[in-house]
Amino acid sequence: MPKVNSYPPAWLYRPSPGANLFTSNPEKTSTDDSLKQSKTATADGPVKTIAKRGNEVFAVVDNEIRWSNLARLKDQWQQQERQKKTKTQADGSSAPPYRVLAVPVYGRIKQILPSPNGAFLAIVAENTVHIAVLPDSSHLSSPDKVPIRLKTYQLGPTTHVLPQAPVVSALWHPLGLHTNLGGCLVTITADAAVRVWELDRNNHWSFDQPTLAVDLQKLVDGTSSDQDFAPSGFGKNKGFSADVIDMEVASACFAGNGNDKENAWAPMTLWIAMKPGDLYALCPLLPSKWQAPSATIPSLSSAIIPKLAALEEAPEDVEEELIASRQQYEWLKEIDEQEPAHLSTDSNPIPGADVFSRPTNPSPIPRLQGPFRFETGDELDDLDLRDILVIASKLDAEDLMAGEDDESAADSNDQDKLSATVVCLTNGNGRVHICLELDGVEGQWLPRSKKGAFRTPISEPADLVLVESLDNIRSTGAESTTWPTFTKDVHSPYSFFVTTASNVVHFSLASWVQRLESELQAEDTSVSGFRLQILCSGNVAQREKILQASDADVATSSDHLVTSLVFYDFDLGYMLLTSLPSNPYAAVMDGPEDAFSATMDLRTYDYKASADASSTPLPPHRAPYQVPAIFYAKSPLETFVEKHVPHRQRHTLKEQVRLSPATLDLVTTAHRVLSAHTNALERAASDLFRRCERLQGEMKDQLKQLSDVAERIQGVASEIPEDGNRKQGSRNGDVLDKRLQAAKDKQDEITRRYDALRKKLLNSGGRPLSQREKAWISEVKSLNASIGEEEPEKNESHEQLKQRLETVKDLANELVAEAKNLSAKASSPEPGSPASPGGAQPKVPQRLQRAKVADAMRMVERESAVIEAITSRLERLHTSL
Repeated sequence: MPKVNSYPPAWLYRPSPGANLFTSNPEKTSTDDSLKQSKTATADGPVKTIAKRGNEVFAVVDNEIRWSNLARLKDQWQQQERQKKTKTQADGSSAPPYRVLAVPVYGRIKQILPSPNGAFLAIVAENTVHIAVLPDSSHLSSPDKVPIRLKTYQLGPTTHVLPQAPVVSALWHPLGLHTNLGGCLVTITADAAVRVWELDRNNHWSFDQPTLAVDLQKLVDGTSSDQDFAPSGFGKNKGFSADVIDMEVASACFAGNGNDKENAWAPMTLWIAMKPGDLYALCPLLPSKWQAPSATIPSLSSAIIPKLAALEEAPEDVEEELIASRQQYEWLKEIDEQEPAHLSTDSNPIPGADVFSRPTNPSPIPRLQGPFRFETGDELDDLDLRDILVIASKLDAEDLMAGEDDESAADSNDQDKLSATVVCLTNGNGRVHICLELDGVEGQWLPRSKKGAFRTPISEPADLVLVESLDNIRSTGAESTTWPTFTKDVHSPYSFFVTTASNVVHFSLASWVQRLESELQAEDTSVSGFRLQILCSGNVAQREKILQASDADVATSSDHLVTSLVFYDFDLGYMLLTSLPSNPYAAVMDGPEDAFSATMDLRTYDYKASADASSTPLPPHRAPYQVPAIFYAKSPLETFVEKHVPHRQRHTLKEQVRLSPATLDLVTTAHRVLSAHTNALERAASDLFRRCERLQGEMKDQLKQLSDVAERIQGVASEIPEDGNRKQGSRNGDVLDKRLQAAKDKQDEITRRYDALRKKLLNSGGRPLSQREKAWISEVKSLNASIGEEEPEKNESHEQLKQRLETVKDLANELVAEAKNLSAKASSPEPGSPASPGGAQPKVPQRLQRAKVADAMRMVERESAVIEAITSRLERLHTSL
């Protein structure tokens, strides 16, 4: 579990300029406008308005996209602090610490998603989707702070414009061709329509029409792949469907990232979570051109072909599974018949991957698998799902490496991976559900209509194993507006962060996954069922709260924390970043290597020696005080006349006050606006007052602890006389001696280890030889002696090997001479010879002569290569010795 070292660093704290990157501009927005915007922020989707590209951050504030480099921002702040200490003024300190990226988006921006290679930025607004071309970081880092107008394309001008079908999720396909000229984006709308867009800057038509579009409400009832599953177009009536309510999409995600350590079906499987609680899967969902990692095709072959062979032996009982396996075989066969291509670009997120075309057989549109459901034990059936995170199962290395020389090589890196799929879900009240999918999702397609009558769908409702449900927020009235979202951790695939309306919580399944995998792979299955039941009924996830938003910020803005970002960089460290419109929130945490080293240092000390002594507890660790945004906000009375007084009544403000209904409305409106502002100020001030009182109490407790420690030190020092010889038998003195002796022993051990390492480095010129290397050296020495390079003791085997070498040399010389004679005779035959036309002997075919000469030359080359290899090995051996 990560431990928080510090909360928002000083270069992101007010009044540092870095805080302005995430805070609203009071000159552009007012308190009423921010409240109006925040109330609808989580009503129809998650808040994903910050994104990253390396150390660069894109943030949406006041509906404008801002860019900044956090590492450069930190360096600038440190430079300003050094200049303040030397009492010098930096040039250009008043310039904003960010660049504004101007895009022609007129609706409220809900999500921003950089492409995997960082060349594009997908901008999801209320009813439209835009693709912006991102400049290079060097261009954005220029000293000029003028807003940059980006080249932007509208995605689906006639598709993503309907208010009743907003885009719920936009995902960059993990297997798409992501280059500087284009990429592959998948959009999922609220009416369960999935569209695959293959973008190409040289082809504007690719931004207008998707290459693949599927209506899940039609596909769920589909019986044949020849049916039309395309979504209804612009202006067309979709008609009535019984699945409209049950198939309202909440979120979607791909199961994998496209690496060689996960299941090959995972990166081409799209999971869709419906708000009522059903889950569906589309596999395989691929663009027309897709790239496969190096292990994808071999792993698919090792899984499909043996399964098909096993099912064909007894096809009576498993007819439907046999049909599905044959479909997978036909799909894989079409891929094998293709000639793969390679992308020659350094920006490709999957280097070295092969590019294939999407198979058309059995069908480009897969079957909709599901619904996957799980029982929570509650009476309500509507789970109100909000977000989904799927962790793919590991690659079956045993089947992939079957028949290889070193089958255990592939298992060394998969010890911490699980052979089952983990599905994590959140709902509106902040609860996190952790489920297991044990059967695995594989490619399935609907049958052809011409091949027979209606067949029962292979994919029927399946059950997920619910292993744990955890709550993240307190039971408050604001639960209906929260939209908890997942953020993957950078250190482990089984660790993630959950961002709610007011806090960020870290979950870790790593230890549980290791124990579960050891039981699933155990050979002794006599008690495995009992152990699995114990594992799933106990504590599964380790949970720790990382961030908590200030009550003053939550009370004044009533907004939702933005989906968190995780950085792991040399300049920034292991940092979590999120924000509210009023303040940024960040936490710097310990990485796994830091936590491990700290644990080892703690284990070095022997705490048993001081167990009898009273320990001094450390003060509680909490986030430092952050100034509420209301203290920086301008008074609403400054813009009261422009926003609340009609133009026809403004002249009355300069006249004498008269008692009238208009004057009463004006005073009432001013009282309402001013009371809201003063109420926020009172809340912030009261929070500051409570913090000051608590600080006084903590200071008193710390002073008391210091006095206790001083008394203990004085008691220990009083037992030591002037000559330095302490009296034996005193309790505090014994404890002091033990701690001192432990420190001396530790120092001696460190010194001894340092001397041993130093001597080893000085005496050894490299890594010591292994047993196989020593055996190889002895073999080469004996071979060298046998061919005459050295003269050790003669024996029968050495003489035999030497004679064989001499025979090979003589044979090679004879064959070379014979080949030269034959070639000379063939080029200029003499009259009367067998090769001449007038000769009496039969003619030898020219093709046979060439074949004999070629065989002889190959034999000569092979023998020469053997001799050269032996000679070079002997030379290298002499050099190393």
